[in-house]
Amino acid sequence: MKRFDRKAVFKKIVIAITILSITTLIGCSKEDKASQNLIVALQHGITTLDPAYLRLLNEQYIACNIWEGLVRKNVDGLIEPGIAKSWEVSPDGLKYTFHLRKNAMWSDGKPVTAYDFEYAWKRALDPNKDSAVVFMMYFLKNGQAYNNNKAERDDVGVKALDDHTLEVILENPTPFFLEILNYHTYFPVRQDIVEKDPDSWHRKPHTFVSNGPFYLEKLYDNKKIVTLKNPHYWDKDNVHLNSITYLIERIDEKEIWTRYTEEILSNKSPEESTIDFGYVFPSEVNIADEIDSKRFNVIADNSLTTVYLCINSQNKPLDDIRVRQALELALNRNYIVEEGKMNEEVATGFVPPGIPDLELGSDFRIKGGEYMHKEFSSDNVSKAKTLLKEAGYTDLSQFPTISILARSLGIAEYIEDSWEANLGINVEIDVCKDALYSQKKNLQEFDIVINSWIADFADPINFLGFLASEDDFKGILPLQYYTLIKKAGAINDNSLRLELLHEAEKVLMESYTIIPLFYGKNAYYVKPYVKNYLKTPLAEIYFRNAYIEYAKR
Repeated sequence: MKRFDRKAVFKKIVIAITILSITTLIGCSKEDKASQNLIVALQHGITTLDPAYLRLLNEQYIACNIWEGLVRKNVDGLIEPGIAKSWEVSPDGLKYTFHLRKNAMWSDGKPVTAYDFEYAWKRALDPNKDSAVVFMMYFLKNGQAYNNNKAERDDVGVKALDDHTLEVILENPTPFFLEILNYHTYFPVRQDIVEKDPDSWHRKPHTFVSNGPFYLEKLYDNKKIVTLKNPHYWDKDNVHLNSITYLIERIDEKEIWTRYTEEILSNKSPEESTIDFGYVFPSEVNIADEIDSKRFNVIADNSLTTVYLCINSQNKPLDDIRVRQALELALNRNYIVEEGKMNEEVATGFVPPGIPDLELGSDFRIKGGEYMHKEFSSDNVSKAKTLLKEAGYTDLSQFPTISILARSLGIAEYIEDSWEANLGINVEIDVCKDALYSQKKNLQEFDIVINSWIADFADPINFLGFLASEDDFKGILPLQYYTLIKKAGAINDNSLRLELLHEAEKVLMESYTIIPLFYGKNAYYVKPYVKNYLKTPLAEIYFRNAYIEYAKR
């Protein structure tokens, strides 16, 4: 029998405690588990977090951290398995069969099932509901027909075969469908939760059940939202933050920016911080200078956004392509970009850079080339005046007054300055609030309208197809453009599809009914100790793998 050695045991205990203490201290140098609490300042309040209906940027930024679809994005921004662990696609590209993870759980610990997806998708398409983003569901077979009361609910191409198998049938072959699945309208919701309180289940933390890395813990009357790490999330071991607090109160932008910058200057620790991440800037801040100086860690990245003009080709004198071309030539878009102070890029096509073409690593914009001038010169103005003379306007002081419909003065004033200075024509600006702006655009009560599009997914059809689906511009854009878009949407051959989209963009640009102005950027700021977050060019900021790095002690 071995003799019990009290001293030896005590020595081993001391050594073990010492090792544990050293390990804990080393761990704290990177990731202090007890203090992984992130504070994010958002620009405005929210209207809803219901994935079928939300549409504001703030809402999307929050949603992608509390929900998860069949797929998700990895740290490189690429699609990878999410709630679905695998899938198969039929040879014709019309049928997808998804196999769900058996360890995927809701925040209340109940399993996520294929029936939750089927219910959510058909609910989003319900013709009795009013979703502003329901068009994103039209990729499903009979999705649009059901939404327009021309088909039954059971006709929609989504069906749970069992708890862990979801069959999806598409209306047309959609090579980018996996990208679409990451959009919030495709997130699941629980039928038992929603139908007990259809109007406000998503406003109450005790009924707001979600399936993402974080869940809603508190909602303070449009002032702030507190989310906590979801202990039932299937990938919880890779989630490092304990909480994310979103500041959504409509307070003075200067106050938020000042608070953030003062904390940087005073070198406040993460525990003392009141803002770690945000994109709220007061108007007096020169964002380009802040990006260059790097003193407050202001970052700008491409946002897959095109700001553009639509010229009403049904109105005189804009029905003459020479007039439209002259207006493009005489427009100093570099001036617009310089005044915007965001180092944005003058647009030479409708589809922005950053959207892939056929080959891995290729870019649709680079392959498509430049359709419109990038630099501005006096030669442009001379060519513009020649075109106007050919159109019958030898005396430009007699050129009819044209009106620009806009939501605000900014860009419209720069355009007015360009055309009045370079051509001597008279330009009026019609500034309207959102509701009236939308009404006038819908009724085509404009000569020229300033509009923009932010991508929902990274494929050229999201820009070119969106434009073709805009009822506001019907009769203005060339008919051949619509024909090409329709053809591109009906084929499974991705190479041919992209060729048709390039041809469609060429037809559009050469009609001068659309004049792209610049490709937008998003500016935001982040404390240097916030690591491993993902901000994509879309309306997405993922904190699933983020952590707060502490200085070594």
